[in-house]
Amino acid sequence: MAEFPLDFTVYQRQTWQQLTMPIARRADELVTPKILSEIKAFNDEVSMDDVMKIYQPLVNYIILRKRQVDLDLAERQRFLNQLAHPVPYVIGIAGSVAVGKSTTARLLQYMLQVEYGLERVALVTTDGFIYPNQVLRQRGIMDRKGFPESYDTKALVQFLNMVKGGVKRLRVPRYSHEQSDVVADSYDEFDQPSIMIIEGVNTLQINDSLNVLLSDFIDLSIYVDAETDMIEQWYLDRFIALLDKTRAEHDTNNYFWQWVDLSREDALAIGRNIWQTVNLTNLNKYILPTRERANIVLRKREKHEIDEVWLRKF
Repeated sequence: MAEFPLDFTVYQRQTWQQLTMPIARRADELVTPKILSEIKAFNDEVSMDDVMKIYQPLVNYIILRKRQVDLDLAERQRFLNQLAHPVPYVIGIAGSVAVGKSTTARLLQYMLQVEYGLERVALVTTDGFIYPNQVLRQRGIMDRKGFPESYDTKALVQFLNMVKGGVKRLRVPRYSHEQSDVVADSYDEFDQPSIMIIEGVNTLQINDSLNVLLSDFIDLSIYVDAETDMIEQWYLDRFIALLDKTRAEHDTNNYFWQWVDLSREDALAIGRNIWQTVNLTNLNKYILPTRERANIVLRKREKHEIDEVWLRKF
């Protein structure tokens, strides 16, 4: 078992699965293997067993917590003689590159949409708030893409403030993973949801230049975790898989096209160097320290199976 802060209670897989309550609909009636294969991120893994034993209790817990937050909000509005108005319940999902945050976010979105309605659960990634590559090059921080200074954190805070402020129509900048860049003058727009999931490496990070934290806007935070050597292998597996996909599709606009002529060994060397000099440094210095601020930690082992759930005591 990994070391963990004392303010967490650690539930082993077999214990956590017994905590489910008859609140949400049964996961196996909603999530089929076909649906699950469509939900999971590229080259990621998630099993039906995890859906039933980990995500079913987690969805029940989220529903319980949302009820309490909604009740607190309604009581506060009555006390202040304010007109009752809904405020989105925000779930933040953090963790390393390649650890499986996107799959967790998509799966929770799908399962919660069944409970609250298709248009009532939105999913946003912080990727759209990374500065465009041109700006990163001008600032000399292209090699620190994904680090805190590469994000327009002020814009991200302003967006979350609009979410919590009850703005009815919201929009976020689009990011292209194929081009590895923000798409100029392109946005995803959606109406105010009941639940908004925000996913990204920086979701729980501190920015010293601002007076507020991203986590100030988050009602429930989840950190997806695993041993570092496992995450490295998952990153390298995805790196090669994306390279093979780019080569097969002859996608010359893809970020990975620059390496399609390399041998597998040379490509792995490139991927390993990026991991060591960029992603590992970012993980150890800026991402992993945020784990202690999460409400829930999903701890993975081989093949992305979740074997522990850490639940904050306070």
